[in-house]
Amino acid sequence: MKTDSRSVRDLFDAAVVLDAGARRAFLDQHCTDPAQRARIEALLAADEDTHEPLQADGFERIIKAIGPERPQDALPPGSHVGPFDLLEVIGEGGSSTVFRAVRDIEGATQQVALKLMRRGLYSPEAQRLFRREQRALIQLRHPNIARMIEGGVHESGLPYIALELVEGSTITDFARARGLELDERLRLFGVVCAAVEAAHRALIVHRDLKPSNVLVTEDGEVKLLDFGIAKLLAEEDESARTQMPAFTPAYAAPEQRDDGPITTATDVYALGVLLGELVTGERVNDGSGRTPSSRITNDNPGTGAATLTSITRRQVRGDLDAIILKALDADPARRYASAGRLADDIERLLARQPVSAQIPSRWYRTRKFMLRHKGGVASTVAFLLAILAALGMALWQARLAREQAALAERATVRANTTLDFIVDLLATASADLPKADRPTPEALVAQAAKNAREDSDLDPLVRAQLFTTLAEVARSNGDNRQAERLINEAIVHLHEQGSSAASPEWIAAMVSKGNLLHDTDRTAEADSLMKGLLPVLDGVDTEGAVSALLLYAATRAYADDADGAVEIGHRALKKAQRVFGADSIDSVSTAAFLGQVFSKLNRYADSEVLLTEAITRWRRLGLPRNETLARNLYHLARSKYRLGKFNEVEALYTEGNALMRSVGAAPYFRLSQGLRGYAEFLIDMERFDQAKAALDESRQIDIETRGAQSADAGLTLQLLARWHRQRHELVAAERLYQSTHAVFAAHVEQVGLQWELERTRLHWSRTLIELGRHDQAAALLDEAKAGLARINSPADVGNADAHCIAGQLAVARGQPELALGEIDNGLAIVQALDIPDKTSEIDCRVQRTNALMALRRSREARAEAELAFTRQQATNPVATLKLTTLLALRTRAEQADNDAAAAARSIAQARTLAAPTLLLAEQDRATLGL
Repeated sequence: MKTDSRSVRDLFDAAVVLDAGARRAFLDQHCTDPAQRARIEALLAADEDTHEPLQADGFERIIKAIGPERPQDALPPGSHVGPFDLLEVIGEGGSSTVFRAVRDIEGATQQVALKLMRRGLYSPEAQRLFRREQRALIQLRHPNIARMIEGGVHESGLPYIALELVEGSTITDFARARGLELDERLRLFGVVCAAVEAAHRALIVHRDLKPSNVLVTEDGEVKLLDFGIAKLLAEEDESARTQMPAFTPAYAAPEQRDDGPITTATDVYALGVLLGELVTGERVNDGSGRTPSSRITNDNPGTGAATLTSITRRQVRGDLDAIILKALDADPARRYASAGRLADDIERLLARQPVSAQIPSRWYRTRKFMLRHKGGVASTVAFLLAILAALGMALWQARLAREQAALAERATVRANTTLDFIVDLLATASADLPKADRPTPEALVAQAAKNAREDSDLDPLVRAQLFTTLAEVARSNGDNRQAERLINEAIVHLHEQGSSAASPEWIAAMVSKGNLLHDTDRTAEADSLMKGLLPVLDGVDTEGAVSALLLYAATRAYADDADGAVEIGHRALKKAQRVFGADSIDSVSTAAFLGQVFSKLNRYADSEVLLTEAITRWRRLGLPRNETLARNLYHLARSKYRLGKFNEVEALYTEGNALMRSVGAAPYFRLSQGLRGYAEFLIDMERFDQAKAALDESRQIDIETRGAQSADAGLTLQLLARWHRQRHELVAAERLYQSTHAVFAAHVEQVGLQWELERTRLHWSRTLIELGRHDQAAALLDEAKAGLARINSPADVGNADAHCIAGQLAVARGQPELALGEIDNGLAIVQALDIPDKTSEIDCRVQRTNALMALRRSREARAEAELAFTRQQATNPVATLKLTTLLALRTRAEQADNDAAAAARSIAQARTLAAPTLLLAEQDRATLGL
């Protein structure tokens, strides 16, 4: 019978899955060459014992390869080997015994794992090769590789090596016992790769990487064992290469099984097997052709090593599949060039960056680019990121349909049609086009909606989901009218499809509708919508249900229902932890959002606690240093700012802005938000030059990414006006408030801009009062009051400011009694709110001082001025310009009370502050004699 032409590896792979009787019959039929059959049978025998005792299967194979077969009886415990005393046997292999052994070194006891071979080294060549391997191992130093301490030959001729004694579990057992999540396993595997890479740089190949040779201590420290079978690549000779290779078949590369050359790619293959087993619980090189992710079922995530985790097929599918399969390529040239390159891809995967293992298709590169650089093509194609969710739905349906053969062809057409639709849109929005020729986001949304309506191949449910997605895109671009048309269209389609209230697509549509209502200052309607959805949410653990609860928490906060907002927010957090896992990026982000809700409720201390904990967990878990983390840093900075913890604010803004710069290609529109927050802080700290630099950069980003008349540009203009006003440059401030007002009036339907419009009117009217333009100020103030009445409760800080500015106007018009009533109403509101930020209270007390002086109640005016100064000194003692202004006010009150001595002390105190004289108001300079 002719011998089968297949390789040793192919024959082994076919035989290893058979039972003993079937194996014999298979080999009788396909392998009549005695030498080839002996080799395959040896491999099969070795495969039966792939979980050998720790440290018991490596170095002896070198001895088998280089020394004559003269087996000796193992030495008993209590014997002396070199300087070591053998204590107990901790492992045995076919050709060696491993002992726990000790020796004394200068009064200290050193424990080692001593491996004693059962065959001696008697020939000069055998001893030369042994010394060569010993030198290589002693020179190998890495914190994650078990160190070889020394080696030698016992008087009986038996060679031994003493290795660092490692107490720990195999990496797969450790991951299983600790219930490690996927990212934790990947980071652990990255440490293994780094250690192997270090050995490769020392020209040493392990050749037998497997779980039992990768231990993890109780403290989580990785240690690689048994580099004893390695050879020095630079010194390898032909005689050694002809010997029987040493490896464990289950983890061996094809070239090992086929007696091919051993290189660093051999270890890369074993690392691929190890990685597959670490994330799926199975060895993935069984020749079945299945992808690693296909071994995980949604109902039974991760068997074996993956048990006790929430690792899902979705997490492994795609990039991680590609990484493992690249490492396992049968051709060494197509694997990773080194363990370091494999580690690099793991790092990129953890950072949500493109990996080299993925086939670089147009679809893949575009998706990865947009996920990582949302701002790089922000003005035209950033919106397509959201549409990818709709494509994902179509592809998911196609996968389900492929499992139901009758629907396969039709579903595949639908998925491909959706993919073609998105790729066509990307082509029309190419960043290579001149800016003037690129379609606007609004045009792209309109085209996508038109295609969705006209595409007869789209499943009705997919069409409805696509409308929901497009509505979200339109809303994010500020096109709320288009968003409302689209979401209403989605709801109609879902009604026609009979979608239940608990279905994911219905919840997603309701959340989208609620967000739109909330954004367009119809918060009461959004609140009612989410309240109606609440009964079904308890029984639904999905991402959409988490989003719905978060929105309801926000609408409760806007309704000043603090208790309700907090209770719903905590429900959202608990659900997020169930849906995503307690330590997932989504759960941490949900906790951070709850911190933002607390901030909206003016509960800055609670906000600080939640955000600090969320960011601490983020760092501890090694989650990506990305845009979400940057935004959380911004919010924490703002809470600390409102709490008066000024010395902690700057570092948070600095880190957040640095992260934003690294996330998006310049100019990145989201960086503008951080620059504005930082500038506001700097203005209050009266670091005007730095504040102006931040605002100028923010303004440039706004113009390049959003346009000079965008809402973001308006927010920056508003701060620039404040910058001038705080420096008493009133003409410049008034001109900028006018520009800001025009921008916000054009975008008033966007979320929060009604409040920004009214706040601009308040500051603008105050500036006009100080410029003596009282009638214009009065008209603006009336508009602001009417607008605030529509969006705020009467007991809101905006209404308090309106009362105080009305009092300022009344004083300017010679109506101090009227002024005092308005100011006292405003002061009562801010005192009842009891917020840490005392700016509004201080401003009210300044106006109250002026009103009292106009009424010639100078003693009361002095007390009011002193209280304003004390509040400012307690909340922001570094603002010397503001303090000097308040001292000038106090001086005038003291002069009105005919207390010259007190006035002189106030003037002296003001001069010690050394505020920049040119930035003081003319009246204050005159009062202080500056």
